[in-house]
Order: sequence, then C-alpha cells, then structure tokens
Amino acid sequence: MQKFRGFFKLTEKLRQYTKDMNPVLLGATILLMAIGLLGIYSAESDPGKVFFSKQSVWYGIGFILMIVVANINYNLVIAAANHFFVLFIFLLLLVLVVGHTSLGAQRWLKIGGHGFQPSEFMKLVVAATVVRFLVIKGKEAFSFKNLMLVLVIVLVPFFLILKQPDLGSALMLIPMTLAILFLGNIPVKKLSVILIIGILILPVAYYTLHDYQKQRLHTFVNPHLDPLGSGYNVIQSQIAVGSGEVLGKGWGKGTQSQLNFIPIKHTDFIFAVLAEEFGLWGGLIIIGIYLFLIMEALKIIKLCRFTGGKMLGGALVTMIFAQFFVNVGMNMGIMPVAGITLPLLSYGGTSVIVTMTALGMLQNIYREYIKAEK
Repeated sequence: MQKFRGFFKLTEKLRQYTKDMNPVLLGATILLMAIGLLGIYSAESDPGKVFFSKQSVWYGIGFILMIVVANINYNLVIAAANHFFVLFIFLLLLVLVVGHTSLGAQRWLKIGGHGFQPSEFMKLVVAATVVRFLVIKGKEAFSFKNLMLVLVIVLVPFFLILKQPDLGSALMLIPMTLAILFLGNIPVKKLSVILIIGILILPVAYYTLHDYQKQRLHTFVNPHLDPLGSGYNVIQSQIAVGSGEVLGKGWGKGTQSQLNFIPIKHTDFIFAVLAEEFGLWGGLIIIGIYLFLIMEALKIIKLCRFTGGKMLGGALVTMIFAQFFVNVGMNMGIMPVAGITLPLLSYGGTSVIVTMTALGMLQNIYREYIKAEK
C-alpha cells in the first residue's frame, strides 16, 4: 500500500489542476491528438517513424502546458502581454538575420537542434497585446488615434512575418484583430469603415505578393494551369480526398499517401491522408470534432463576464477556426494553398505548443467563470 501512496498523491494533484476544465474542449483536444498520431504514423514512410515519435513528445509537452496555462489567470497573461510583444518582435528580427531557411522561407530559429517558429507564437502575443491596449484605454479605446495605434501593434509583426515570407501566418493576424474589435464592442460604423478600407486595399496588396504567391492564387482558380508545378499539390490532394470515397481505403493503405504523391503530407496535407484512408465518414468525423470544439469555445466566450476575456477568447477561437477552415479547404481545393497547418493534426512542435497554449487560455476563461459562479 505504501508504494501506491505516491501514485495516489500524484493523481490527486492532477485532479486539482484539471478541476473545472471544460470537458467538451478537453475531449475534443484528446480525440484530435489521437487522430493526429494515426495520420502522422500512416503518412510517414520512414520505418523509424521519427516524426511520429517526435509528435508524441510534442503532444505530451503541449498537454502538460495546456493544463499549466489553464491554471494561470488569463488577466495575468493580458497584463504581461507588452513584455512578450517586445520579446517576440526581437525574435522575429533575429529570424530575419540568423533564421534557418527551409523550402525557400526563413522562418525558424534553431535551438538545441529543434526548429522554433516565433511567428506562430506572435499570433497569441499580438492578440493579448491588442486586448491589453483596448482594456487600458477603456471608453476611449475606439477613438481614431487609438485605432491607429492598434494598427501599428498589428502591422509591425505583420510585415516582419511577411518578410520571412510567411503570408499565411501574417494574414491570420487580421481576422483575429477584427474579432477582438467586434467583441470589444467597437461601433458598427467604425468596424464597417475598417472592413471597406480593407476590401479596397486588396487589389493593391496583390501586387506586393511574391511571384510564387501570385501563382498559388492562379492555380487556386484553375490547378490545371500548372499541373506539374504550383498546381501539383492541390491536384494530388484532391485525388486523395476523392479516391477515399465513402468508407476509405483503410489505415496505411492510401495509395496517394503511401506512394508519396501527396507532398508534405505529414504537415499541410495531413487531412488529405486521413480522408483517403478513412473516407467521407472519417473526414466528416474530423470536421465534426473541430466544430464541437469551436462551438464549445464560443459558448465559453458567451459565458465570460469580462470584456478582456471575451476579446482574448474571440481571437483564439478565430485563430483555430481560420486555420481549420483554410487548411481543410486547401486540401479539398476550395481554398488557395497558404502554408497553414491544421491545428493539432499537422506535424510540428511549434504548431502543437501554440494551439495547446490557446486551448489552455480558453480553459482558464471557463474555469474563471465557474469559480465566479460558486
């Protein structure tokens, strides 16, 4: 009995740390991690299964981090946001100077042999910094001067990330900021003006894109314009999704994935691998789990009594939903290829850690609501 005492103490501590966490959010997180492991194991052709082993470790670290963050009051995160902002601006500058280059992009810092992508974390940092700024400004938050300052907070990291280049991560800052403004109760007229200006800028922004980014937009409209070049990824992904039919070809038996027709299949195109092997039903179950997660997160935002929590939660849900929507869309050929990972399913330590941190913050917003109710 004595030898089990330590185990019981550990179990009790874990119960205390996970007390009052949202069960739907937690369940969806665990299910997506399990599906992610199935997909990466199948997608990896290396018999040593290095990616699978590394992703298992990242899931473990990410899950512990989620529990830790769920126990930190989100107001402390918002209060410290400006310090994180300065730190990550420095790291983004460092990436441009000494960053590791892969597939034509200089996005990573190498730490102990592992790649670290500051732009992924910057999404969380910008959200918390904008929320902090608006909360401090109070009733004057949406004056012209303060909205211009919000623009500066967003555009400085936006252009640093764009310079890497990482258009997908840079663009992600825009809907997250709009969600913050909306949940912060910006007057409808001012929000409408911002949206109209954004739409008017779009044609001009097109001419600032790199040639390969313009080519991605062209192949989005018609992938067969360049079937062996920029359209190859989308065409192979569409074939994989379609060939899975209703029931799929079976785990580890997808011809498109196992014969390496699908490019970067363990990261950006992991959904195509799963849809080919588990079919339409498998794809619908994955989409359903994401929708459950997102709907529950929206419910948490609605329950939150503090505007700061609502704004922060809104930005986090927008990030997860936008990545899910764009990634699944590009796997099915209904969205342009944007180099955006599928939260919790795609391989990648930084992506897993950032998503888990966001889920931990959402869990804390929920726990603070439960605490206030008692």
